[in-house]
Amino acid sequence: MLRIDRRLVQNVDWLLLASALLVVAVGLMTLANLPPGRGGSGIVWRQLAWVGVGLIALTVVASWDYRSLVRAAPGFYVLGIGLLVTVLALGRTVSGARRWLPLGPVSLQPAEVFKLVFILALVWVLASRWAQPPARGMIWPALGLLAVPTFLIIKQPDLGSAVVLVPVLLALLAGAGVRLRELGALTLAGLAWVPVGWLVLKDYQRDRILVYLDPVRDPLGTAYNIIQSKIAIGSGQLLGKGIAGATQSRLAFLPERHTDFIFAVFAETWGFVGCFVLIVCYACLLFRGLEIAATARDAPGRLLALGVTALLAAQTLMNLGMVVGLIPVVGIPLPLMSYGGSAMVVALSAIGLLLSVRMRQFA
Repeated sequence: MLRIDRRLVQNVDWLLLASALLVVAVGLMTLANLPPGRGGSGIVWRQLAWVGVGLIALTVVASWDYRSLVRAAPGFYVLGIGLLVTVLALGRTVSGARRWLPLGPVSLQPAEVFKLVFILALVWVLASRWAQPPARGMIWPALGLLAVPTFLIIKQPDLGSAVVLVPVLLALLAGAGVRLRELGALTLAGLAWVPVGWLVLKDYQRDRILVYLDPVRDPLGTAYNIIQSKIAIGSGQLLGKGIAGATQSRLAFLPERHTDFIFAVFAETWGFVGCFVLIVCYACLLFRGLEIAATARDAPGRLLALGVTALLAAQTLMNLGMVVGLIPVVGIPLPLMSYGGSAMVVALSAIGLLLSVRMRQFA
């Protein structure tokens, strides 16, 4: 039930919460410094409203016993699959992708919501077998949980949201006690399907991979985003160019500057020092998540905290790797910073799950 026990409030992980809120504040500041227009300063007010909704979601999730959420995971999973099917049939198409489900004046991105649903469902499966020795049999139901949503998300298409579920799966299987040898075999089996995956990719997705392998392949087309992102990050140098001097972002050379490439905007403005501080905030957040997982009292708590931390870590590393050219562009937001209502609410809800586990360690 939704009630807050004062004893639980005493066990709030304030360092985790402060790190998350500091990243949110940095994101809002970065959006506010963009000029008017597409991806400009006007969207900061909408993002601020979504932050408010996300903080409410964080409070609700943290107030709820995480064990109750895990027990309800099968229902959440069925509902999440239903939303993914619905968005393919009735969703709104933007730039060739059908990812958003209109809900009156706002839109919901089911793939973002399903990330947490997947973690809850996987924890439910793995924790139900926790009393038994870890066995290979754990892998098959876990893969079944992954296969259906992955297919539906790729159909949207949203390759980034589908790919990020894979490290979460591997982290939870490792946390449940599956042997590394078996995880290695599973990884190799997945790599064996890469040629098949190439055949089902959209043309623009193939172009992104080819551009990653050959950065000068299409400098005015597919490679334009990543080239401009590297220019923005490099031009920030040590202390940044300041708000007025950040020409790549303020003059709109950098596409998707308010969503996937917001880190490049921040790097150009505040330079290496600012990026270092931001990365320290993310590192602090992730280390607190791992600490919560390590000290949780029961298997569901350990796995839930580990899964949420793995999700945040995977999204952060994939986004940062993407904007600096270390991995192909996959279109995934930077948690707690990038503009987007669904992404912000889900990220803050994920922090709420970590707080829920932490608050009940001593309750």
